[in-house]
Amino acid sequence: MAVDTTVPGSRATRRWARLSVAAGAVLAVLIALVTAGVGGPDATRGVAAWGLLGMSSAAAAGCLWRSRGFTGRARWGWALLAAGVFAWGLGQFGWFTQWPVPGVTASLFPLLSSIGLVGLVVLIPAGVLTLPSASQPLVNRLRSVLDGLLIASSLVIVAWVFVVDARMESGARGLDFYFTLVFPLTDIVIATILAYMLPPQRRRHGCGSDLAFFGTGMVAFAITDIGHVFFELVGDFSSAPLVHLPSLAGYALILMGAVRPRDGDAKPLDLPPGVWSTAILVPYLAVLAALASSVMFHLQTGTSHPFVAWTRSFLILLIVGRQLLTQLENRALTRTLESRVAERTAALHAREQWFEALIRHSSDVVTVIDTDGLIRYQSESMRRVFGYPAEAFVGRRYTDLVDDEVALRLAQAMRQVAARPFADVTLEVVHTHRDGGKRPSEVIITNLVDDPHVAGFVLNTRDISERMELQEQLMHEAYHDSLTQLANRALFRERAATAMRGGGAVTVLHLDLDGFKRINDSLGHLAGDQLLVQVADRLRGCVRDGDLVARFGADEFGVLLLGEDEAGAEPVARRILDDLDAPVMFGERQIHVRASIGLAGTSAAASSAAVTGPEDNPGDRAEQLMRNADLAMHHAKATGGGVFSSYHPRMREGLADRLELESDLRAALENGDLRLHYQPTVDLATSQVIGFEALVRWPHPTRGMINPLDFIPIAEATGMIVPLGRWVLHEACRQAVAWAAAGDGPPPKMSVNVSVRQFDRADLSEMVTQVLTDTGMPADRLCLEMTESVLMTDTEANLEQLLRLKALGLTLAIDDFGTGYSSLAYLRRFPVDTLKIDRSFVERLGVIADDTALTDTIVRLGKSLGMATVAEGIEEFGQLAALREMGCGFAQGYYFSRPVPADEAGRLFLEGANV
Repeated sequence: MAVDTTVPGSRATRRWARLSVAAGAVLAVLIALVTAGVGGPDATRGVAAWGLLGMSSAAAAGCLWRSRGFTGRARWGWALLAAGVFAWGLGQFGWFTQWPVPGVTASLFPLLSSIGLVGLVVLIPAGVLTLPSASQPLVNRLRSVLDGLLIASSLVIVAWVFVVDARMESGARGLDFYFTLVFPLTDIVIATILAYMLPPQRRRHGCGSDLAFFGTGMVAFAITDIGHVFFELVGDFSSAPLVHLPSLAGYALILMGAVRPRDGDAKPLDLPPGVWSTAILVPYLAVLAALASSVMFHLQTGTSHPFVAWTRSFLILLIVGRQLLTQLENRALTRTLESRVAERTAALHAREQWFEALIRHSSDVVTVIDTDGLIRYQSESMRRVFGYPAEAFVGRRYTDLVDDEVALRLAQAMRQVAARPFADVTLEVVHTHRDGGKRPSEVIITNLVDDPHVAGFVLNTRDISERMELQEQLMHEAYHDSLTQLANRALFRERAATAMRGGGAVTVLHLDLDGFKRINDSLGHLAGDQLLVQVADRLRGCVRDGDLVARFGADEFGVLLLGEDEAGAEPVARRILDDLDAPVMFGERQIHVRASIGLAGTSAAASSAAVTGPEDNPGDRAEQLMRNADLAMHHAKATGGGVFSSYHPRMREGLADRLELESDLRAALENGDLRLHYQPTVDLATSQVIGFEALVRWPHPTRGMINPLDFIPIAEATGMIVPLGRWVLHEACRQAVAWAAAGDGPPPKMSVNVSVRQFDRADLSEMVTQVLTDTGMPADRLCLEMTESVLMTDTEANLEQLLRLKALGLTLAIDDFGTGYSSLAYLRRFPVDTLKIDRSFVERLGVIADDTALTDTIVRLGKSLGMATVAEGIEEFGQLAALREMGCGFAQGYYFSRPVPADEAGRLFLEGANV
């Protein structure tokens, strides 16, 4: 096996171009010297002799280099070509040594002529025939050899008749003359073999330029050898150097072909069929020319030269041999064709069996009906799909075998496609199974009447029962809640739009459970899901069969009351609240559920339509009605929950104001319009400022200073509290470090509030660490304040979060302590350092005894747990005195200072003021 290991590339192409230019330059110099006859005949013969030896050596070296790029037969073939080319060059050099050649002291002709003969007649043909060619088997190669001999022998006869015979009579020629005919004959045979090899090689592999160059070089050798024959014929060798110039060019061509890089992008040679068939006839045309010449020679001379006769006989032998090869090839081809026909027949039979099996086991039922309506073919799958045997259908009218409605639709469909050959139509019908069951089916009718192999209408019928069931299931899942099996928001909206399109009264109830998140957090999500299912059941029991109950998501539900206005819907809302008030049992635990309900009826929708425009479609009006009910529900929840509220347009005005404030807050956060004020924390034992609490303020460009109670809940609800909290923490720490740098001391203790929403993020501790690193704030000078709800929400996750924060070295405080639900167990479990007593207890100190006792209890509790206590909201001296008497450690309030901007707070810290 031969493998080409050469790699085509631009560098190899440039190298070949340079070498070709060099070979061309050397050839041009030799041609010029020989043609000019510089130095006389002896010098000219010397230039020709040494030029032939040098060029043949270069060509042989190129062939050897070419052989290194292959393995297997290709390497051996090119190696033989290299040896043959060099040997032929030696033979030509030896022929010139019969005359004085500069640099040679003796005639080398006897020895080198034998070497040259072996090179041309043996080595070069052997190398050509050794070269591998998958596209040219041995028989073809032998035929190319015979064709070459036919062409060469025919040319000899033609040359003899028109050239040689007239000069033969001037003097007798011995065997040496006939021996010289061997060389051009060999050249022509080799060139013919290469000419036959080149097109298949190019067509199959996209290469073959090396063989083209080599073949052209052999044609050049043939020109030189024909000149030799002429010299022998006339007995004059004075022009021998000129006749050998084609040989020099031949060696240059062989060198260029051998070193030419392989072209990986060469396109296969695609010869027209006429060119290839004409090339096959070339040997016969040459034989006809030879026979015509010999006949003409016989008619002119009345005799036949023995050489012509022998050559003609040789031609006949060659033709017989070629015909024998052709006959052998034809027999082999016939056997191959018979084998291929048998294989093809078997394959076709197997394919027929395969198709028959596919149709038999296909999920489709195939039926062929002719133009008269009779069934000509029925697939066996009819029994498996519809239970009927196939033979019961063949020869009968299809329309007589199906229900009347199905027959009518099929007849209409066949008339529809009958006017257009190869047209098809698809329809869905309901077929009756043999067991009496109804099977939804899809039928594809194709008009193949004009197809001679079918000549009828083809019906492909498939049972789509499972598909229809799946479609119904998917439709149900798309419009229903998977947990409660109630309708979802999409179906609720469609039903509301349909009802509003009818013009009747429609009322929407939007219901949201109060405190459902606490149930999820305390009892788990499984208990929460069970509660939602029971709520759904109770809602179904509170409405009529024609009304619709839906779950919108999470703990939100909707009720669509048809034919009822808001006044008629209020009893339904009361009934729902009363029904939900009954406890829900989870094992031995009783759970009380409350809900907030918003009502919006078509009258309210009509009033909003006046704003949005009268051209709204029912879907938009239904969506508007649902939004109105949602607004009313939020209004009910804002009043404390457990009630229902009807929609009023003023609710929308409040929503618009909230949306505008939300947009302004987002812009303020992005543009850096927020500011921090700092309220000092005072040590009650020394009356000195020991730290500050950072409080965010929003100076609105048109509304003035916005109360934090107005925009902080918006930030909580929208998630903006997360970037807002990060900014507050970063700015407070930066300011504390700046004060420390200005006063050459440690930063003040800085307290920053952290929202519950921030605790929901797993990267809270990483964010705090990054801020401490960026600002250079010592961790022990930072206190994070949180409300008691952090301790009650998602307890395990928040405990882990607090432990990570505590590990940073900072302080943790519970803000507004006493207003939440935290127990002593939670205080012991969580790593809290400070309790901040809510201002509601402080402001009544000395007025209500129970409040004084409760505040004193909180202070004692903090001491017993090793926690510091900070009293908030001190505004009077009496409150301050009471707290000092209780032993409270720290305090904040207007009595000392309001929250002030950074420059004023800085003076309090840097001047060490007592307040």
